[in-house]
Amino acid sequence: MACLATISAHAGAIGDFMKSSKASSSSSAAADEKASIKATPIDPKNKEIPDWLRDSDRLKSMLGAEADFKVENPKVVRRVEAPFPGLEGYVVEATTISEANPEGKQELFVFYTDKSKRYLMVGMMIDMKANRDVNVDVERYVRGELADNPAKALRPQDMNSINVAGTIGSPLTFVVDLGKQAGRESTLNLLRFHQTLKGTGAGVRPIRLVLVSAGDDEFATAAMAMAYGDEVNSGTGLAKVIDFSEKYRDARWLQPSSMGKDPALKRTLGTGIFKMENNSTQALLARIDTLPLVYEGANGRTLNIPLPSTQAQWKALLTKK
Repeated sequence: MACLATISAHAGAIGDFMKSSKASSSSSAAADEKASIKATPIDPKNKEIPDWLRDSDRLKSMLGAEADFKVENPKVVRRVEAPFPGLEGYVVEATTISEANPEGKQELFVFYTDKSKRYLMVGMMIDMKANRDVNVDVERYVRGELADNPAKALRPQDMNSINVAGTIGSPLTFVVDLGKQAGRESTLNLLRFHQTLKGTGAGVRPIRLVLVSAGDDEFATAAMAMAYGDEVNSGTGLAKVIDFSEKYRDARWLQPSSMGKDPALKRTLGTGIFKMENNSTQALLARIDTLPLVYEGANGRTLNIPLPSTQAQWKALLTKK
């Protein structure tokens, strides 16, 4: 997945429109983010690792957790090159247990210490030029390295979505790129079948549409960004998704003549492009190379499941309580 900033390099009216958008000018390239992350494996028993990064109680205290929060089995899995000299970075893998996740949840935490290893930096590290939390990208990058399957490295619950209402059960998450014909067709088939089931009176699960961009189709990227912007501004993002999936480049609202220099459209695009950039960056760092993907689950826990291949399988999944 390449990031949205690649759009502004394209020629043509849509590319010119997006280059003139304030949001586009501040958009960073996910490929550059990936290239800038330098994380190397490290033996958890390495003597250079501060002892307090192996101590569950001290980690819990440093993370400022609530009373019901526990950190178990911490293990340093990567050494990270800090964004500036004087610091040493470490990524710690641990199991966190809380009221929301009583069964435990695998988490990665990024810590920095000085050369003396006396002082510890915990929290966000913001790159003000790129307007990004460096630690979040490091965590996502390392999660992708550790996962045996890229789909398992993705955390769709942390990604922006366009929501389709349901009547039963926990939501299904459908990760898709509308820049691909197969992505548009599969999205339409899913939404139409969902509506058909609902029309028959069957209980159906909600759907979270998570849109990502490979960056090689500026029209599709603009359309998905507009859909996110409309979802925020008026709750009509789903209509944009359906219309674009049906008509692709013939969608009337995506034509340069209709977009022009309309400030309202620029604001909508600006709102949506940041959401698209966040999603696409996550997909890049997780090394996603196959779409669409389907996940189910709630309360911060999602599970990648095989993509159904028959109508019967889709029906069973969509009507699962």
